[in-house]
Amino acid sequence: MSMRLTGRHAEWACAAGLVALAILISPIGIRLATGRLDLSPRINAVSLVFDAVLLILAGAIVVRGRGRRVLFHILAWGSPLLLLALLETGAIALNLAQRLSPIEDLSLLTNPSHWPPHMMSAGRKVESDGLQIYRPWQGEGISINELGLRTPPPSPKAPGEWRIAVSGASAAFGWRLRDADTIPVQLQQILRARGHANISVYNFAIDSVTIAHELKILQRFRERYGIDQVIFYTGANDATSAYLRTAAPLQDDLGGLMSGANAFELVKVAARLRARLLGPPSDLLAEFDNRILPALARDNALRDGLTAAGDFCHAMAIRCDVVLQPILLARNKPRGPEIALVRSLEELYPRYREVFATMYRSALGTGLPIHDRSDMFAASAEPYLFDVAHVNEAGNRYAAEQIADIVARAIPDPDPQQ
Repeated sequence: MSMRLTGRHAEWACAAGLVALAILISPIGIRLATGRLDLSPRINAVSLVFDAVLLILAGAIVVRGRGRRVLFHILAWGSPLLLLALLETGAIALNLAQRLSPIEDLSLLTNPSHWPPHMMSAGRKVESDGLQIYRPWQGEGISINELGLRTPPPSPKAPGEWRIAVSGASAAFGWRLRDADTIPVQLQQILRARGHANISVYNFAIDSVTIAHELKILQRFRERYGIDQVIFYTGANDATSAYLRTAAPLQDDLGGLMSGANAFELVKVAARLRARLLGPPSDLLAEFDNRILPALARDNALRDGLTAAGDFCHAMAIRCDVVLQPILLARNKPRGPEIALVRSLEELYPRYREVFATMYRSALGTGLPIHDRSDMFAASAEPYLFDVAHVNEAGNRYAAEQIADIVARAIPDPDPQQ
């Protein structure tokens, strides 16, 4: 009897250990361990499969008789799903799709691993009166103020002070970079070093937005910050959104599973192998050439948004310039790791380059001063772009220097009486 009790206790202890492990690797456990408020569908799916297996196994250990046999039958029937989950986990761990066809290379960053999990989570943002802004947050060289912007809070304007806002999406925001390496901070340093002592530059950028949302951010905060001049560092998100709206349904008949950062790793691997071996479908290329590109040349969100921005700037009597941001596909001579990235992008996203070029050309007649810097780094032999539109620390410094040349033309001479 004592031996049976001891064995039974061991079974319950083993089952309890399995249940504890299931909780640890559950979506809730992963959220608590990583600090992320949301997880991708693939992580949730894999986690739940492993949880189900561990809980069924725990039940099979403590249940006797027919119940145990039923649970083991369930495990056997579910083994193909478990095998898929194991393969998916291995593919994620190896970053297999990226190894096959890289579309980003974080080795170009000075600090590739410092980006906090909070800034990858959907919880980094909050909706305020119809606008997506950031939650106040500080950490690892990143500071989001109480208004939800990655910039100092508003303060009383000094006599003779000239205030500039840099508007844009993730490239202007400084994705994966510390505050000190963002374009607005670098731009302020450069302008002050050139003798513009009364210059202040503010970061009005929000990642993942288009020009229409950029304008709403400017409209909300311009007066509060006393902005005199605006640089719209923009273009890539509108072009990418237009491309995905048209290409993804044509390219991917699996409802989007083959595209996007959250797609299952094995599916992404299959898609990249297909693109590498078979090339783009001829009907997709024909659709772009005959319908999509001509339509974008006539009408697109970037041109409409810049037209609206121009109307606002004229109405408010503030100087606004548009810098169409650099993109990897427009770089005349990619350098170093950029070469492999360009090859992958061209394989996976046929006519992506042409969508950028078409929409950028269409923006030239919107009434604002437009500066096409899609190939901003043509004169440099250094690799800067770690994906299609984001640049490293040195690239932001290079971009800020060129933007400073544009900005300086509108800065008034200091009043000698002040």
